[in-house]
Amino acid sequence: MPPTLRIAALVVGLSALIAGGAAAEKGDSEVGFRLMYVTGSATGSGLIHDTGSSPTLSSSPGVEIDWVLWPLDELTVELSAGVSSHPVGTTGGDLTGLNGGELWRIPLSAVAQYRPDLNGPFDPYVGLGLVYNVTSYRMSSAYDEIFSKGDFSNDLNIVAQVGVNYTLDVRWSANLDLRYMGMKTTGTFTVADGSTGQSQFSLNPWVIGLGFRYRY
Repeated sequence: MPPTLRIAALVVGLSALIAGGAAAEKGDSEVGFRLMYVTGSATGSGLIHDTGSSPTLSSSPGVEIDWVLWPLDELTVELSAGVSSHPVGTTGGDLTGLNGGELWRIPLSAVAQYRPDLNGPFDPYVGLGLVYNVTSYRMSSAYDEIFSKGDFSNDLNIVAQVGVNYTLDVRWSANLDLRYMGMKTTGTFTVADGSTGQSQFSLNPWVIGLGFRYRY
């Protein structure tokens, strides 16, 4: 595991242990819902089989739910699950400009957050953690005519986060959140004779989220 992932895993693991011991005593937690937009795009390295073409992945909106454990005044642990659907395109070679279908990305993340103890309605935070990107690929009809199967791999990556809550009342708050949630995935495409070709690419998106939270 790369050093950055080890550091993030250690931070999240220690925070989860603290949360497990202190959450029941403090008794505070939040549930939230966000609309998000996954920005940026990525072009793969490698070819889709022997076509001379590479896949591209485009920006997309999505939704997310999260649960925040509040063990200490200045430490929280956020667990979240989201979903976004990214159009797969094709660039270069025989398939250039061809619609490749949709890649569904389901990020499952655990983030340790630091929250300075400020007075007033604003509650800013920064976070560091891990995201496991679950993928599901649906090929287009155009690709179905060329390939018998297409898959993209899942991925473990890092999350860096900054955000702010704005208190509306004793229970409700509005939330604005900005995260870097990386993903590296390998697309594997199979033709009728069983031979395969792979394309690797990195998606390094900024995820903008806007939503509401309820504390109980």
